[in-house]
Amino acid sequence: MFQLSFLNAGLLLFATATVLPLLIWLLAKKKPPQLLFSSLRFIKLSQQQEKNRTRITNIILLIIRMLIILLTALAVARPMLAASGLGSSDKHPPTAIAIILDTSYSMDYTQDGSSMLQKASAAIQSINAQATEADRLILITRDQNWNQIHAQIYAEKIPEEVLQTIGISWKPLAWDEVLSLANQKLADAQMPNSEIYLLSDFVNEEIKLKSQYPIAAISIGKDVKRRNISVSEARAMPQIVGRNRQQTLEFRLNNHSEEDRSEVLIQAVVDDIKVAEKFVSIKARQSSLETISFDLRKEGWQAGHVEVLDEALMADNRAYFAFEYFQNPKVGVVTNSHLPRSLQSILSVYAGGKDPDIIDPAQLNLQRIQGYKFMVFYDVGLLDMRLREVLNALDQQGIGALFCLSSTISPDLKAYLEQRFDISIKSYNKQSRNIDFISPHHQVTAIIADKQRKYSEVKGFWEASGGNALISAGSLPLVLSTTNSALWLWDMTGDSPFFVDPAFAVFAYRQASVLQSVNVPPNELKVGDIIRASELILPSMESIVLPNPQYLLQEPGLYTLNPGSPQAASLAVNHDYADSEANPALIEGKIKYFSDDFKHEIFMSRLGRDLWKWLLVLALILVLLEILIVKLQEAKPNIKEQS
Repeated sequence: MFQLSFLNAGLLLFATATVLPLLIWLLAKKKPPQLLFSSLRFIKLSQQQEKNRTRITNIILLIIRMLIILLTALAVARPMLAASGLGSSDKHPPTAIAIILDTSYSMDYTQDGSSMLQKASAAIQSINAQATEADRLILITRDQNWNQIHAQIYAEKIPEEVLQTIGISWKPLAWDEVLSLANQKLADAQMPNSEIYLLSDFVNEEIKLKSQYPIAAISIGKDVKRRNISVSEARAMPQIVGRNRQQTLEFRLNNHSEEDRSEVLIQAVVDDIKVAEKFVSIKARQSSLETISFDLRKEGWQAGHVEVLDEALMADNRAYFAFEYFQNPKVGVVTNSHLPRSLQSILSVYAGGKDPDIIDPAQLNLQRIQGYKFMVFYDVGLLDMRLREVLNALDQQGIGALFCLSSTISPDLKAYLEQRFDISIKSYNKQSRNIDFISPHHQVTAIIADKQRKYSEVKGFWEASGGNALISAGSLPLVLSTTNSALWLWDMTGDSPFFVDPAFAVFAYRQASVLQSVNVPPNELKVGDIIRASELILPSMESIVLPNPQYLLQEPGLYTLNPGSPQAASLAVNHDYADSEANPALIEGKIKYFSDDFKHEIFMSRLGRDLWKWLLVLALILVLLEILIVKLQEAKPNIKEQS
């Protein structure tokens, strides 16, 4: 088997000039004029023989000239012949290579003192070492912002300073996006030979390879047996009974390895100060909910992280949290009647054992709402202008509002709530329904979403449709939420078994906590979410002012929202922990896998023996042969004349 390739394949176009001598010969050929001679058989026979000899000579010359042009064109195109009998060659033609570097956080796994990302950088330097001035290299990562600056076409080598800017992508691009970018860049390079190399640990991915260019994989750490522990879902536990300054954090510890781990050190850090630590043991392939407690040193925002000390993969060692704490938060209740026992008790617990302030709707004004952390509206009667003014003021001042319904509601209040929560309130239902949905994504309900409940029955509620339901029963919403308010559609005066379940107490406490901090997005924040702010302090402590109030969260950590203002708040942002579990990737499409010693396999378009010199020598021999034939043909008449 042999393979023929060309260094300058574009110059093969000149081989079409081979037909020029043939065209000239055909077009320039003229039929000689007919002359009448006497019928002499010998003369005619002599003419016919001479004519045949001339025709053969001309055809030979025509073939020689066509071969000279063809061989010269092939020599200029630089043909390279690779065959098993000719031996191997380290040469390669000018090639454009798009290197796609996986920068998902699984590549931060460290073994023998080097992370997978560092090993991938070393592989790129090996490619650099074998590139020539005629090659073009393109480096593409799974970080969109990095690609916008550095994903360029480099001559010969990728600069060292570019390699030093590579880091982990907390929201990595999908593989089809980076492959599409690679195809685009290779098309821009306009090289006759183009290849794509994938540098990845190939875990937790579904990759569909679509490209007109050959694709090869350089697997980084494919045989590594990972020993990884991660921590996630750190949350402050509500203090339902006996509020004090000792706070408990709940978190999830995950052992992703095949071996048991004992004496794993866990730390809690608040405001960059280690406040607690403990040792935990966990079985192989297990996940467990753990707690750690510490003493609060101040009121207001508490922000920090729970950390597991595991050096194998540090990117998933932290779970960030932020919550607001007040020993005795002030709660106001606007109502025309006595509070139901269940509502009274939960508000007293939240206020640190103190009963909430009861405000008659007739005495409500803007001065009365000052100092409250949030307001509760229960059985307020008519929605008059005074109440509308107060509700507007609460929205402007960032004070949360909880609307609790009784068995009756005025038409104007009903219309107001329908507009505020984007729902349609229908009729009051005295029947019992079991709760069958609790949102696992909202801060209010996430803490109880996966908990077992002894009682789930609710008796008496308003039927409604639409809105953002946090809790529902049989597709009917029971709890709804907006940016700075919540609506409970169940009747608090009803003797509902759910109200005595521990899950209700935890839910109600979390509802009050979130309404106390209405400037904080209600959902647990992750990298890739968008928040609204006029100013931010990033995890790097860099302060930025936002001309556009929307900001895309790009890294995990602690953010300060609107610092120095009354709406200042701490935000805990975590990332997706999917890459902590290393599962083999699913790859669809044609791909070549390089071996561990890939240095002699890169630049897949290998060349064989260079033939251009031999082709030129052969063309020169044909030129000499043509000259010789022409001279011999010219000498024939002279020979005849001498004879």
